[in-house]
Amino acid sequence: MLLRKSDYEKEKKHPPKLQNTHVEFDSHLLENEVWLTTEEVMAHLNVSRSTMNRLRKQQNIPSIKLGHSPMYPKHLLNKIFIYKALGNINKR
Repeated sequence: MLLRKSDYEKEKKHPPKLQNTHVEFDSHLLENEVWLTTEEVMAHLNVSRSTMNRLRKQQNIPSIKLGHSPMYPKHLLNKIFIYKALGNINKR
């Protein structure tokens, strides 16, 4: 699909925004970090593979690629979801 010039300019003006930029990072946390595979995170969060892929691609959860496999830091995953849960409580 070809974009018209005006469509291209609109896309440039509104780049995707990063989410979860509020999570504080401490390098000492990673010294004893437990890294989980996609299957382990699926079981930990009780979500499907498609949900995991969507969360990772939208950068809603932290991950790195080790070879062809994404790996997830368990401590940061827990911290993000605790913040989200507390945010849901505060909105009520």
